[in-house]
Amino acid sequence: MKLNEAKASNLKILICTESFHPYTSGIARRFKEIIIRLAGNGHLIHVITGCKGCETLTNDPDTLSRISFSRLYALEFKNSLDCALPFLLPQYGILKAILDFKPDVVHCVEHSPAATFCASVAICLNIPIVWSSHTNLDYYIPLYIKPFIAPFSLSIYQRLRRTFLNWADFNLTVSSDFANLLLENGIKQEVHVWRTGVDSKLFNPTYRSQEMRCRMFNGHYSPDKILLVSVGRLSPEKKFEFLVEILKNFPQAFLCIVGGGPYIEHLKPLFPEKQAHFIGFLQGAELASAYASADYFVYASVSETFGQVYLEAMSSGIPIVAAEGKQMKEFFKDGVHGYTWRPNDVEDACQALQKAINKRKVLVYNCRQNALNHSWNSAANQVEDVYFKVKNDKKKKFNLKGIYCFLNWFVLQIMILLFMVPFMNVAKPVKKSTHSKLNSLPSFKFCISLLSLVAFLGIFISFC
Repeated sequence: MKLNEAKASNLKILICTESFHPYTSGIARRFKEIIIRLAGNGHLIHVITGCKGCETLTNDPDTLSRISFSRLYALEFKNSLDCALPFLLPQYGILKAILDFKPDVVHCVEHSPAATFCASVAICLNIPIVWSSHTNLDYYIPLYIKPFIAPFSLSIYQRLRRTFLNWADFNLTVSSDFANLLLENGIKQEVHVWRTGVDSKLFNPTYRSQEMRCRMFNGHYSPDKILLVSVGRLSPEKKFEFLVEILKNFPQAFLCIVGGGPYIEHLKPLFPEKQAHFIGFLQGAELASAYASADYFVYASVSETFGQVYLEAMSSGIPIVAAEGKQMKEFFKDGVHGYTWRPNDVEDACQALQKAINKRKVLVYNCRQNALNHSWNSAANQVEDVYFKVKNDKKKKFNLKGIYCFLNWFVLQIMILLFMVPFMNVAKPVKKSTHSKLNSLPSFKFCISLLSLVAFLGIFISFC
């Protein structure tokens, strides 16, 4: 389906994002779906990312012919840190990509050093900026930074976010609650909620499979057992440990956890072998089948700004049983699409699951019908309208404001390197091996800081 066919001209859109295909996340899923639809409508897209394999975004050669990539140098922490997302460093390649592609609009994702550097370049060149904020680091920073310095680290990050979002031409986020948080943090212009979609053809009850169901039970299949599924990156803030308490109260339940990450070594011993199975990462039809073959989707995390996994489960016809959180307000009604429990309340969680068991047939129908109202076409239409709205038809001239932006960027990055990076608690929570590449965590952090600082200095000197 073509997006906004009445539009007379096509755009050149540059997107700078660390989280991208084939990395597994809600952000990566969103931009994969959006970019495919925008390119299908004739727009030229250039993606700056550090993710290997980004070129495999789609198998359609016609769509792919309108998408180009700058896969730049990134630090990779896979199997070493709780988050395996490639960390894209600010570098000359970002400047080169912008100069070569000559975009009509630049879309920056999150507030990373690379994204804010990309925005500074765009401001210098008088290119309009659309900024989308997806992750609530106000929640994560106190979890991952040493407590004694976490408040100061958070204030530095909020200063950086506030500074750059106020320079953007248009701000997007994924939920009304996160939009309100940004406004409370000092964002002066309106923050718009960007609709989220789901691929209802892929995530579909028709993918329910007895073969997949048996695989998810991992040899413990029984026709009278209840199959629960939980999907997500295995990390401390997802609170998978809480699900152990639910299993203790439901001996007839079996939990299949879809996802991976270093934290799995901490989680596995906590779960009874006869009641849980860690199946690993699944994608595409396999993931769709895992959703559809389960009976209920359970989730204990409240850290998301918008949980894509909830919508995928609902589209698969699976009722939601989850910790109550603001991230669900956009699409979920308690008692209609499932049941929520008060965070960290085991008794309330067990009651929520029992209610869902008693009302499963109605919930299944409601979930599927609600998910059909959330399409990626609608989300793509919305952001395409935004791009046309901010497009600047003036000739690109050097903007002196960009020098001021670079100075702010440089100072704030130095503060982050000094007061955030050295105090991060992100090493995998398992006993260190004598053969580990991270035998000395302080040295590891020092190396990251030094590499980043050298990169920042090099870029700064090149602009002076």
